[in-house]
Amino acid sequence: MAAERLGIAETIPAYLNPKLKNEDLLKGINFASGGSGYDPLTAKLVRVVSLSDQLKYFQEYKEKIKGIVGEEKANFMVKNSLYLVVASSNDIAHTYTARSLKYNRTSYADYLVGFSSKFVKDLYGLGARRIGVFSAVPVGCVPAARTVHGRLKRKCSDKLNEVARHFNVKLSPTLEALGKEFPDSKIAFIDVYDTLNDMIENPKHYGFEVSNRGCCGTGLLEVLFLCNKINPFTCKNSSSYIFWDSYHPTEKAYQIIVDKLLGKYIKQLV
Repeated sequence: MAAERLGIAETIPAYLNPKLKNEDLLKGINFASGGSGYDPLTAKLVRVVSLSDQLKYFQEYKEKIKGIVGEEKANFMVKNSLYLVVASSNDIAHTYTARSLKYNRTSYADYLVGFSSKFVKDLYGLGARRIGVFSAVPVGCVPAARTVHGRLKRKCSDKLNEVARHFNVKLSPTLEALGKEFPDSKIAFIDVYDTLNDMIENPKHYGFEVSNRGCCGTGLLEVLFLCNKINPFTCKNSSSYIFWDSYHPTEKAYQIIVDKLLGKYIKQLV
């Protein structure tokens, strides 16, 4: 949705799409792998592409566009493109538990900020100059976290939200410092936590009726492939729900988030 609002395309294709064409490479590419995170263990646990491998694909991508448009134009494209980094949710929701013997809530958040800072530095080293880094979200309030941690009343997990908030508190000044270290860059901290949290706490204010369950299936645990047209329990009107499944917002919720964030942060990046 951000791509559509920026006038790029309705959707941005995945770099690993085998049907990708040369013209697709010049419009904007998605290197993300659903479920990955800053913590290297996260990608291993959920068996997805790590952030370090995504950087390798980005290097490969740069060579490909040089072959298409030439080195000068390719360097111009890399320098002036907008890079959005969205990670940390699965680190906090899943990997934090696996790391809990070594890290507490505060130290694990600090650990993630260190990886986030390194990733931004690596992106800068590869030529990126306009980098927007998303905050952690209130992951303790997504339906799956409520089901697993919220007991019978399915309340939000304060523990997970505390990790997310501490991560955000540390990430914001870290990115500000990187912006000063690299004065030819535009590096922005994009706070999505407050927007989504307010939607969850005040759903009717945004036109929603349900904030603690997903539209798909029972809305308690289903994610991705369990959410399909043959699931008999999926809701009839997803626009009344903040969450599509037990983890991801609905199209309507994303649209509200994007509208708010673009209006607030786009001037810091372009």
